[in-house]
Amino acid sequence: MAFMKDILTHNIPIWEECAATPFVQEVQTGKLPLEKFKRYMIQDSIYLKNYARIYGKAIFHADTLREIQLYYSMLNFVNDTESEVRLDYLKQFCMTDNDIELIAPLPENQNYIDFMFEIASHGKNEEILMAVLPCMLSYSYIFRKLAAVPTSRQSRYWDFIKDYADEQYAESCKEWSAFAEHKCAGLSVANKKYLADIFEKASLLELAFWKMAYRNERMEENAK
Repeated sequence: MAFMKDILTHNIPIWEECAATPFVQEVQTGKLPLEKFKRYMIQDSIYLKNYARIYGKAIFHADTLREIQLYYSMLNFVNDTESEVRLDYLKQFCMTDNDIELIAPLPENQNYIDFMFEIASHGKNEEILMAVLPCMLSYSYIFRKLAAVPTSRQSRYWDFIKDYADEQYAESCKEWSAFAEHKCAGLSVANKKYLADIFEKASLLELAFWKMAYRNERMEENAK
């Protein structure tokens, strides 16, 4: 997987930066204030609704049944596995998805959503893959890193960590990466460079998302 291997090698430093953010580090230690996690979970719910819509576009433009099945497996994780823990947390916050519909995305979230829809509007699934994969792959990388720290199991957010650190999820990420490699195999060097740029941009938007809770808190304090 030379193409995807090069992309992952290039973007892992960005994912390391994600893992080093105060938000992620405090998830690992369990010290993250619940209010910050609530803010993240609300924004993540908004993001995931739109993320799922992007897969709808990918399925529409798919060339083969196998391709549809791959996109569906990714969408299934978003709608089922990922939603289970998310909905449990929303319940703790006395919220439902209906409540989320009334909340506006924060700027970092809106930028990410706009980026994905702009890429999806081109109708090219190689581009869509590069826009959506960093979310899936980076979460596996980041949370397996967190789960490798033994004290993570004492974190109040362990159920959140372990879902993304799951071995089956990591295997699915490998399958999705292999599919992306196959999908992009016959493209020109220029096209692959363009796709790599999309992947990097999405990874940077992931980093901005992890910084979001703290950045917006500072903005609110400065506005007082």
